[in-house]
Amino acid sequence: MDQKTKNKLKRKMRQFKKINFVRRIVQLICFLLLPGFFTQIYSSTKALVVAILAGNFSLQANSVDLVVVLSVYPLTLLFGRFFCGWICAMGSLGDLLTSIRNGLKIKEHQIGESTDSNLKLVKYILLLFSIIFIWVLQIVAIPQGLNPLDAFGVLVSLENLDLLFTTFLIATILLIGILIASFFVPRFFCRYLCPTGAILSLVSLPRMLTIKKPRENCRNCNLCTQNCPMSIPLYKTDKSRSGECIECGQCVIGCPKKNCNMQFLGRDLNSKTLGAVTATSIVGLNYLGTITVSAMDFESAQTITTIAEAATQPSTGTSTGQYQDGTYEGSARGFKGLITVSVTVENGLITDIEDVSNNDTPSFFERCWSVVTGDIIEAQSTDVDAVTGATYSSVGIMDAVADALSGQTATASTASDSTKIESDTNEEAASSSSEESASSSVSAGQYADGVYTGSGTGFRGETIVEVTVQNGLITDITETSKQDDDQFFYRAWTTVIEEIITAQAVEVDAVSGATFSSNSIMEAVSDALGLAFENPNSSLPSGHGGH
Repeated sequence: MDQKTKNKLKRKMRQFKKINFVRRIVQLICFLLLPGFFTQIYSSTKALVVAILAGNFSLQANSVDLVVVLSVYPLTLLFGRFFCGWICAMGSLGDLLTSIRNGLKIKEHQIGESTDSNLKLVKYILLLFSIIFIWVLQIVAIPQGLNPLDAFGVLVSLENLDLLFTTFLIATILLIGILIASFFVPRFFCRYLCPTGAILSLVSLPRMLTIKKPRENCRNCNLCTQNCPMSIPLYKTDKSRSGECIECGQCVIGCPKKNCNMQFLGRDLNSKTLGAVTATSIVGLNYLGTITVSAMDFESAQTITTIAEAATQPSTGTSTGQYQDGTYEGSARGFKGLITVSVTVENGLITDIEDVSNNDTPSFFERCWSVVTGDIIEAQSTDVDAVTGATYSSVGIMDAVADALSGQTATASTASDSTKIESDTNEEAASSSSEESASSSVSAGQYADGVYTGSGTGFRGETIVEVTVQNGLITDITETSKQDDDQFFYRAWTTVIEEIITAQAVEVDAVSGATFSSNSIMEAVSDALGLAFENPNSSLPSGHGGH
């Protein structure tokens, strides 16, 4: 390469850095505003597919999902994966690590072209597996604490960082491994592991944007391929419409001969201008859609209020309410921290649920709040369906409501009143046979007084409880240790122990969606009291359906 060409290349590299500055600014803004956007694309797509297959799609429940996919998919279909190259937080972090490595003058780890091509198939295999076994058949669920993207969400939020080394320890270790690999291999996660990238790659295949690079005008410098963070072999073709392309424009602005261009319908386009406009459009559409959904949520809130008002109207018959009247506050853990709610009960019915405080990501919390609280009020039960794509927040809301209502059921007082009526009616018979009456009386109890410890088998291992018996009755059950996931175990815990104490019997109904944990609690209490209990967990299918 002669000196003239070298000087030209240096000038081009200075321009390269200047143009890249625009993309870095866009990436930084998007990282700060929408760090979890790339996970929302996956979860929203999943939510829509699951809802459609189940036949329960609705604008109210899936409005946020529609906003996400409609703000990204149409522009991706038209122009390509600008989202990945300009907006994605994980991709931006990967680019930052590459810049740091370059600044430290540490050599990039080279992966052979054939190996790179094979490894890129992994993300499509992961997507196919997810669609079949998680979305459609729903027989596999990723256990809490294993998904590295959960750890990433905690990391970028800078809140509840203790979760990284407790609940999400394994996820944190996996995330660190991915970040280390991304330091040595540009866009490692995007290239080989990202299921969202796989989705957008498939969506972008019909796009009208092309990378044009006539090889007859090349000097065989291969800078286009070397500059490509996705390692697309551009040197092999005159035109590229690869689904792996993230439209970052590094091949275009890095070509010393200006022989590499972005073309739309045969016309050359400025890569930085198109990138900035497309990224702004995606973010703008998302925010506009979010505002619209907020307005829809207001209407939903009015509907919920109508349901609540109907529930409080005087009934001509006996009240069917099951809770003590009053206003109660309860808390439970969501994804990033505590969710605290206030629950109002009138005429024995749940009439209102208010968000007192929460530390969850607003986009996930808001997508499920009105749906879950509306379902709870309508069903008069916390055992309702979680909103797909916002499971942690959904379960947190249910558990917070259950915590607020803990001990507020009217069942115990009703039962005692019923016992009193029956006792008064049969007073004469009771006095003629006091010994028999004493043995059958609830107050006499059926268990020996004391504090007992027992264990049961859950989804992930052993559950150990401590059972207190006074005057022959089960009065308290406390958790000593457990190995099941928090979101499932604590969803079952409050309901199951309340039912056991109320019924003074061990075999009660399992909590839907937390069957394994429910059964483990029942078995542990049975073991503590020396009762026979056949745990059905061994015969239940593992995965989402059982747990």
